Amino acid sequence: MIRFHKSILLVLMLLALSAVMLSGCGESVTHKTSTSSTDDGDTTDGDETTDTTPYPNADLLVSADELETLLSSSTATAATTGSLIVIDTRSADAYVAGHIPGAIHMAHAELADGSLNLKSVTELETLLGGKGLVADAKIVLYDDTITSWGSAGRVFWALEYLGCSDVHLLDGGWDKWSADGRTTQLAATTLEATTFTASVNTAVVTDKATIASRLGDSDFVLIDTRTDEEFIGWQLYGEARGGHITGAVHLPYEWSYGADHTLVPYATMKSYFEERGITADKQVVAYCTAGIRSGFAYFLARLMGYENVANYDASIWDWAVQADITTYPMEALPNYADLVYPGWVNAVMDYHANGSSSAAPANYNYDRDHKYLIFETQWGSFDDMANGWADTSYLSGHIPGAIHSNSDVYENGYPRWFMLPDDELKAAVGSMGITEDTTVIVYSNSPIFAARLWWILLYAGVDDVRLLNGGYDAWTAAGYDGETTTNYPVATTYSGSTLPEVVATTDYVAGVYDDENTLVADVRMYEEYAGEVSGYSYVVNKGRIPGAVYAFHADNPDRYYLDDDGTFRSYTEVETMWNGVGIEKATDTTFSKDVIFYCGSGYRSSISYLYAHLMGISNVRNYSDGWEGWSTDYVEDASYLAEEGVPGSTDGWRQNRSERPVFVGVHPD
Repeated sequence: MIRFHKSILLVLMLLALSAVMLSGCGESVTHKTSTSSTDDGDTTDGDETTDTTPYPNADLLVSADELETLLSSSTATAATTGSLIVIDTRSADAYVAGHIPGAIHMAHAELADGSLNLKSVTELETLLGGKGLVADAKIVLYDDTITSWGSAGRVFWALEYLGCSDVHLLDGGWDKWSADGRTTQLAATTLEATTFTASVNTAVVTDKATIASRLGDSDFVLIDTRTDEEFIGWQLYGEARGGHITGAVHLPYEWSYGADHTLVPYATMKSYFEERGITADKQVVAYCTAGIRSGFAYFLARLMGYENVANYDASIWDWAVQADITTYPMEALPNYADLVYPGWVNAVMDYHANGSSSAAPANYNYDRDHKYLIFETQWGSFDDMANGWADTSYLSGHIPGAIHSNSDVYENGYPRWFMLPDDELKAAVGSMGITEDTTVIVYSNSPIFAARLWWILLYAGVDDVRLLNGGYDAWTAAGYDGETTTNYPVATTYSGSTLPEVVATTDYVAGVYDDENTLVADVRMYEEYAGEVSGYSYVVNKGRIPGAVYAFHADNPDRYYLDDDGTFRSYTEVETMWNGVGIEKATDTTFSKDVIFYCGSGYRSSISYLYAHLMGISNVRNYSDGWEGWSTDYVEDASYLAEEGVPGSTDGWRQNRSERPVFVGVHPD
């Protein structure tokens, strides 16, 4: 009956909140999102920008309908002033397989030299003239959006650099054009050669020396448009150094598109820009690996109405190779390799496949006989799933070979859900088939569950635990197949040593919470912190640990620690957020005070702990028992029935308020 009771509560709360499933550290009845509301309750951002508000330079974007209309009235065979030229910037193979009628082909690489920097102006004039272009023609560019890495944007930037005055991008590119079933063409189109005369705009291109001289200036912002993994330190494309240019803000190229591959609404893009300090009053410079994705960021800034915008053409390949790392600094997460990406996981699987001759992936220094396991984790057994009480994501599809991990295995049950004592925990880890030298990769469609299992195994003493950023959604989005086969662990004996330095017990917290050298950080929802709600349908007591700072909610639906796609937010943004509440670095490896993160019972605080771990911080702990452990003494009593007037009371358990002090009220700020 215990599992049934917990499951029904979870389902009821899910229906009531239309939010994530409650367990361990689930959602409370209400939530506060400071990114969408102001102190006076206003739910706008002050300028009434909505999803229907057009981009300031909306004419730079051409819809498929508009292009189809233009094509019906303009079929020029030679470029003249104002004539329409459609350019397909995809690969030559893609163009030959089908393209928009009348489109000529010009891939971004044709404009580049051997290192992917732009060719000389003279060479470019010859190239564009040979393609039949003139500077004042109406040019519409397209690519296949995400898979092209912004090639149309790169060409847009290059053409504006050369003085073309009427250049546009097709919204949705080839993806939407073909998905709509619009007319296509197989035969190649060419235009009569012309004389192209450039009028170079040097302001839209910049170099490493200029960027180095501007780093740290308040009127300068540098955008890194690469993926999460590149930004934090993974070297995917031969970069001499991993990470990002120091001080850069992170705005991944892939965020630009909606589900139909058209650009996200202006309101969304505006929030992406302005929340990262990318504003029109600054000089805006973008970079990526070799100036392609950043060329698209240049287009976005122009679409936003920004005027002082440039592309760092040489980008990270140029910056990272510089020997003078003081002048050309980079930074990365010290422990970035613990946050892995789908390509890395796939490489591990390939490396260990029978008969494989593939190389070991980066940061994986094991032979082919090394044991590794992949776990999808969430609350609930297969019986719970069959009864409709638990999340069925695993059954719907999972990474090939992945095993389901039910969080009940390492917790002590309803309504407490505390981590098991060490001896029982080690037995639980062994039941999962894990030894201390097993490489374990964890993921979940609920980031708090993935982080919780990651931290549990870290505490248990497993040497190598990795978390897949973005989970199964990221896996499938990367193009990898899943399976629905149910995989089971082969139990073993676990003999690793726990790491007491990563956990804060209730006694430990009670001894230091009011110490001037300790900072207790609450990562529950604000209403939980203020004592308005307990945060759980099965917890009675409300409030917070006295002196605890509100360190922002670490789970959905808020977006303090997570991005909209369920991946982990840029760590530099989290650092800035923490600095505002006193969680500051004293050295590269320590905070200025010993930090204890807590939530309800260790799930959300595992996310904040993970960030600190990735940053290489040593003086940080996770208060695993959290608010429940601090506030409540649980007494099992079969005769006790939940009281109607006591929210959170539970059959069979008396939840006595502990004698530890509790504070209730608004945040000091």
